[in-house]
Amino acid sequence: MQHILVPIGVSRFAPSTLAYALDFAKIFKSTVYVIDAYPQHSSLATLSNVNAKLEKENHARIKKMVKEIAPKSDNVKIVSSERDLVGTIKKLNSTIGLDLIISAPLNNEINDEVFLGRIAGSVIKRTTVPVLIAPLEKSFIPPKKMLMAFKTGEIKSSSILDPLVDIQDQFKSILRLLLVKVPGFANRNHQISDEVLKRAEQLLYSENATVYQGVLEHFQANQPDMLVVFKRERGFFEKLWEPDLIYKKDFYCTVPLLVLKNKD
Repeated sequence: MQHILVPIGVSRFAPSTLAYALDFAKIFKSTVYVIDAYPQHSSLATLSNVNAKLEKENHARIKKMVKEIAPKSDNVKIVSSERDLVGTIKKLNSTIGLDLIISAPLNNEINDEVFLGRIAGSVIKRTTVPVLIAPLEKSFIPPKKMLMAFKTGEIKSSSILDPLVDIQDQFKSILRLLLVKVPGFANRNHQISDEVLKRAEQLLYSENATVYQGVLEHFQANQPDMLVVFKRERGFFEKLWEPDLIYKKDFYCTVPLLVLKNKD
């Protein structure tokens, strides 16, 4: 895991999210790319000077934050954010290859009803890079137990599992699989990749209306330190991930959430 990107917004959670990401990256000896997640205010040419000033101020804010949290770190780089954050991330990914994005659930929002704000939601929905959602104001703790929830364990490419493999191997984490059988999903679709099975200690089953309800059923019993899910083009949480903003009433997670990108 060589390259990790961290979007930093203006919420009060930003310093703890950056500290979480740096602690995680230190273990893997990764280079951390910090990018401003605060949106430009206008695309009008007449306000270009205002936008340039804001960009300069935001860059200075992030630089100060990095210096305060990791004053002697030489593996942290600040990335200039263009007007389109997702476009900037895609360009950086095509240039250096990003292994992971670590984001807070909320980067700029202040809303107790929201689980994932627009920044976290958009990088999950609109990029191909796996995303680790770090709990707010929590320090990084190596996961001892991981729960992977899905309704089909078919893996299109072994590289999809790379973040999971790296984390599990590094911390010797126990992995349990939760196969949720949802209505209208044929048994033939409940296939599980051998690559996933061989890494798991146990395979659990649940019959529920949604995968999330299956997670709720088994979460307390298994008490995972990290929840792992797939983001498919037509799969896990396909309706949930359509909007960039996700409310707690639809999905909520108190532990780190690792979202793997499994294309159909």
